[in-house]
Amino acid sequence: MNNANMLKPALIGGVALGILSAMPGLNICNCVCCAWVIGGGILTAYLYVKDSQIPVTMGRGAGAGLAAGAIGAIVCGLFSIPIQLFSLGGNQAMVMERFQEMMAKNPDFPEELRQSVETFLSNGDLVTAIAVLSFFGNLVFFSLFAMLGGAIGVAIFEKRKKGDFQQYINPPQPPAGMQPPQPPAGMQPPQPPADMQPPQPPADMQPPQPPEDIQPPDSF
Repeated sequence: MNNANMLKPALIGGVALGILSAMPGLNICNCVCCAWVIGGGILTAYLYVKDSQIPVTMGRGAGAGLAAGAIGAIVCGLFSIPIQLFSLGGNQAMVMERFQEMMAKNPDFPEELRQSVETFLSNGDLVTAIAVLSFFGNLVFFSLFAMLGGAIGVAIFEKRKKGDFQQYINPPQPPAGMQPPQPPAGMQPPQPPADMQPPQPPADMQPPQPPEDIQPPDSF
């Protein structure tokens, strides 16, 4: 249930950091310690803490930030494609040559990614090549820094303690060795006095006798 509550904050935070990171001019803030990405992670943590009925741990906040970073990388890649098409204009041939030179000078470039980019470049699809490279780079950096932002956000906004909720669902129990109070060892229930006897009739008291002049009736 708690993982389901994580999805909505991660979507909102991921979309926000993805759009801000893709917008020209605004994306320069990511040059300062990935400010938009960390901010998106903090926003995700704030929404997660707000919607959660139980205290959110820093680990779960970091997980929500990680999800927001992955979503943000996808959103940033999608928004970057039309922006790249507009900004490149007629300079695609020159940018393509520099792109190929950069890849040739970097021997540590992953081979699978190199082949994919070369395929796009050979087809003249420079924008797709840039989008692929940007996506994988953003996926790593956005996830790491948004995860950091999620942990920071939980540390800032989560004021509840984990023990408070546990006491709410599980009321405190007495210690295992605690027994209900017992009467003192020497204390016995009250007894009647030993010399106390049930009341007796007086010694000179006789049961009532019928009068002497009363005779039983004669039989017919």
